[in-house]
Amino acid sequence: MIPNQWYAIAEVKEIKPGKPTSMRRVGENLVLWRDNAGQLVCMLDLCPHRGAALSGGKIVDGCIECPFHGFQYDREGQGKFIPANGIKAPVPQVFRAQTYTVREEHGFVWLWYGEKRESYPPLPFFDDLDDSFVYGSVAVHWRSHYTRSIENQLDVSHLPFVHKNTIGRGNRTLVNGPYVTLENDTISVWVDNRVDDGTPPTKPTKMPMPMSPPLLIFRFPNIWQNRLGNDFRIVAAFAPIDDENSMVYVRTYQRVKRPNRLHWWTAQITAQFNRLVLREDQKVVETQRPKIAGLDIGERFIPGDRPIALFLIHRRDLIEAANRGSNARQGAEVVALADAEIDWSVADEGEIRPNLPYDLLPREGNRAVGRSRMKEPVVG
Repeated sequence: MIPNQWYAIAEVKEIKPGKPTSMRRVGENLVLWRDNAGQLVCMLDLCPHRGAALSGGKIVDGCIECPFHGFQYDREGQGKFIPANGIKAPVPQVFRAQTYTVREEHGFVWLWYGEKRESYPPLPFFDDLDDSFVYGSVAVHWRSHYTRSIENQLDVSHLPFVHKNTIGRGNRTLVNGPYVTLENDTISVWVDNRVDDGTPPTKPTKMPMPMSPPLLIFRFPNIWQNRLGNDFRIVAAFAPIDDENSMVYVRTYQRVKRPNRLHWWTAQITAQFNRLVLREDQKVVETQRPKIAGLDIGERFIPGDRPIALFLIHRRDLIEAANRGSNARQGAEVVALADAEIDWSVADEGEIRPNLPYDLLPREGNRAVGRSRMKEPVVG
């Protein structure tokens, strides 16, 4: 998990009205509920008295009541009532349930994974998906870590094989580039796949700067968009459950002038097609080992894996920066470092070289101008 980030962990519609809702997310058992003002509350699903699950209780006077001994806790987690001590007895401060900061926007529940603070950064959603869009959604539980789920949606070379009967038709197995950028914790990918006609693909560092919008957009820590057109998008949230499980939420957005019931039903039907595509991915991703993606797990990279490599490198940088209390690098510098760590011009097999010194000279467009001090490729 990357500290100090907003994670989309669920859809708002999953929160049951008038009662606690339990779910496992970010490696913890959580309980979500609404107070008397209708404000969403998120707590560790654990009563600090005897360790019972608060989700088995009920909502009483704007508090959550533990099913074991009737202890009641307010939205801040502070104990308000201990029945065994009497209605007028003060509640010791030690009886305080752990709470998490959450927000509701864009139909998602967002959890702040980090220390509480006076002000928070904006939510990492897509600003152009406004009320002119309608959407249908599906949710699928994957037995994979959320990093593997994200990798899969940044993988531009798997479509002709995993999705050969759906979105991968056309046998476009050869991958030019891809051209990739990183700005403001957002990875943008321009996909240029084609049928293999015997000519070699263009390497990532040789790709020209594109003039069209990117096809794939990923916003850290766990939001992705497939921009199929100005009026048609697919959005996914990869909610972390624990080290071996994630919940994948996929939405189909369609812009309409006057939304009506027909548009809503069309979005629902399209969402079901997304469920079929997700299951094709799921069958493969759940077999990957190790469960958690990383730069140091012995896997090898090819040029078409450039978006995945950039995701893993920036994820590592964000974790290290959060631990230092600083900001992670952004922009062309990170792309250059990614191209150095997986130097397509030096190692045709895409060998990973973490933490090696590189002379990074100025860049021309999105191409790193400069070579590694290493004269020969590293052989694993």
